[in-house]
Amino acid sequence: MLITDIMESQSNQFSATELKLVAYIRNNPNIIFKTITEVIEESKVGYGSIIRFCKKIGCEGFQDFKIRLATENPDAKPVHAEEDSLLGKYRKLVTKQLDVTVRNTEDKIIIEIAKTIMQARKIVILGFGGSYPMAEEFLYRLMRMGFDSVTLDADNHVQSYRVSLLDERDVVFVFSFSGTTKEILDTVTVAKKNKAKVIAFTNHTKSPLVKLSDHFLITAIRIPALEAELGTRLPFYFLIEVLTNYLYDNYQQVRDALKITYDSVSKKQM
Repeated sequence: MLITDIMESQSNQFSATELKLVAYIRNNPNIIFKTITEVIEESKVGYGSIIRFCKKIGCEGFQDFKIRLATENPDAKPVHAEEDSLLGKYRKLVTKQLDVTVRNTEDKIIIEIAKTIMQARKIVILGFGGSYPMAEEFLYRLMRMGFDSVTLDADNHVQSYRVSLLDERDVVFVFSFSGTTKEILDTVTVAKKNKAKVIAFTNHTKSPLVKLSDHFLITAIRIPALEAELGTRLPFYFLIEVLTNYLYDNYQQVRDALKITYDSVSKKQM
């Protein structure tokens, strides 16, 4: 994983001082040309804090951090004040987030998850709050492709009832941006006790949900906590599209089911 991706995916584990340093790094791409003394003066973060941060994200020290960062971004340029149009600005943001998601998603994980879906007896989907619409989208796609033993419940008690009846033949898909929602974690813990497989869609590698998961897909979106309440979920939808399109492209029974479900409503269209 790239250093920049590590900083995003582990941001929920950083202290206030470390987050201050991360903000400085984001706004100063030419940090690779600076001495640690210059960084201390400009960022107002102490020497010890900088060294500890570097080691926390897997570097030997500040010099190693600069070398690895320079390797990732050989064309570092100062941040300019000019902004594009409103649409252009957000297009760039989304493109960057999708690039991060692609870098941190291996083909073999998508393939393994697809196999798990095909072999599952039951599929339970979990999601709360802002993650619920993504769970609904995933449910809709699986249903259209012939997976009729799929459930999604908004009530946490009903979710708990369902996972309490699962076993090793079943799989639970969990959508949680933070990976720390207590109700979700409690339900997933029950599923794990029953030996059901758990697959998570989340934004943070260092989260309790990831620790409970058999497989996980990471978006590593950089976004402040409050903005995350209304922030983009496009990287999550992108992963859903990749996974469901892989199922369609590689399994004849999925293609057949989609044709059947299409035919069932085709006469209702004008």
